[in-house]
Amino acid sequence: MGQVGYRVVDMLRRLGESVTVVTQTTRDEWLHTARAGGVKVLLGDARDAQLLAEAGIQDACTLIAATDQDLVNIEIALDAKQLRPDLPVVIRLFDQTLARQLEATFDIRRALAMSALTAPTFAAAAMGERIAGSFSLDGTLFVIGRQTIDPGSPLVSLTVRQVGEQYGLATLTHECGEVGRAPAPHLDTTLAVGDCLTVVGPAFSWHQLARAMHPANATPSPWRKRRAALWRRLRPVQWFDVVRQIWRHAPAPLRTAFIALNALALFSVLVFHLAMNLTLVDAFYFVIATVTTVGYGDISPRGASPWLQIYVCLVMMLGSATIATVSSIITDFVVTARFQQMLGRQRLPDDGHILVVGLGNVGYRIVDELRRAGAPVAAIERHPDGEFVEAIRAHTPVVIGDARVRDTLVQAGVANAYAVIVVTNDDAVNLGVALAAKEMNPRGRTVVRLFDADFARKVQTALNVDATVSTASMAAPVFAAAALYPDVDGAFELDDRLFMVLHRTVGAEWHGITPAHLRAKRQVMVLMRRCPAGIYGVYSLAQDNVPLESGEKVLALVWRELAA
Repeated sequence: MGQVGYRVVDMLRRLGESVTVVTQTTRDEWLHTARAGGVKVLLGDARDAQLLAEAGIQDACTLIAATDQDLVNIEIALDAKQLRPDLPVVIRLFDQTLARQLEATFDIRRALAMSALTAPTFAAAAMGERIAGSFSLDGTLFVIGRQTIDPGSPLVSLTVRQVGEQYGLATLTHECGEVGRAPAPHLDTTLAVGDCLTVVGPAFSWHQLARAMHPANATPSPWRKRRAALWRRLRPVQWFDVVRQIWRHAPAPLRTAFIALNALALFSVLVFHLAMNLTLVDAFYFVIATVTTVGYGDISPRGASPWLQIYVCLVMMLGSATIATVSSIITDFVVTARFQQMLGRQRLPDDGHILVVGLGNVGYRIVDELRRAGAPVAAIERHPDGEFVEAIRAHTPVVIGDARVRDTLVQAGVANAYAVIVVTNDDAVNLGVALAAKEMNPRGRTVVRLFDADFARKVQTALNVDATVSTASMAAPVFAAAALYPDVDGAFELDDRLFMVLHRTVGAEWHGITPAHLRAKRQVMVLMRRCPAGIYGVYSLAQDNVPLESGEKVLALVWRELAA
């Protein structure tokens, strides 16, 4: 009964389920709250068969192993299966490859990873979106998200049906100021300004809706749209990018020297224009010939005043210094790029990138999620020998250092970042880094991982942080739902209800029944049906009056009330 287990226990208790807990240690506050709510708590090691028997494993409908150690959870599952081979088991497991193998070969109902459950939420929060959950289905990432209809939104006056047809998203709940929030709204419900929708669908469909709702979010760096357009007009050839990279990576002293030398060269054009009665074009030509030391033939300072000849000598020396400076800048760029290539390091994005601080289990998944979404990403990790550092370095720039140190944030380009996601294993560090990043870049978004859900809510309300995410609070609904239903793909809590998205194969019970009938009589909303030729992939929006067929795969929504 740690951070995750306690919230799973509390959610199951609020659903009216009978719960027994076996835990070696827990907070006194949690222990008292659980027991006061009628939860039976046994202190000890769940790998003890006698303790499992005392906990009532023979009469249990499900077992959830939610410690923070993968091997302990697997061992508990093995012990439980030996005592009761038919017992459904849900375990917490980071390694998703192993999770799929256990689900397929060992009859584990679900093996869930905290990082996989919450990474899309962090990624979406960095982009300014509100994600309630996510799940993967047939290789496609599905997102459960919320959107408020603002004035000028293209959704104004559309019906729920039209939202599904145009964007490939099924509406789970519809909140209207007059009637409150309604689960499974009727497809002919008309939307208005101020309404809030909870929708589910493929991630690309969700982002299409987000762009339509908030056009400013269509680019990773909204406040740089004009400058980006200007850059596109100014760089018709690839060499412009190369020159820009060389200049950006040159040390500051070399850049200063290069600018000063070229300023003196331009000043010399005026000198020769006035002193030698040359046109500006001829004076410019004369300076270039002198600086590059190609010699004189058509224009020569011979016969000019002594001071002018001395000045020409100085310009010749200026030319040598300029050439040496240019050579140094190019050499520095080539050597740096070579070393980065040898070390497997990537170049930091110029700006508009999303910075992930902390490359633990969650940070690794967030970087992967952002890369799949096509967002520019960089990372900061304190420990150079971290578990995921080398894997991420193969495709993402990683700055090694303590993010609490200002120089580390500067090196990672926090001043030009679009968002900073802080997900180390220390709440105090996460909060400190987020506040420092906000101070250095007030326009950038800050997303913070905080383990304690109550503390997370207080931080977002009181401090200058854009979004706080409690991984335990995000994952607990999925664990609880998986314990109750064998085919749960996603779950979230909203307005004292637990909403569960089921991936179900239609059996005899649903065969020949229309989605409209299921919604009206059984509080089951059929969201999407598998359709190989569907316009939005293999799943398309379910039509109310088309009967379901046996063997057909569907996404359905069910919900249960949560007690206070």
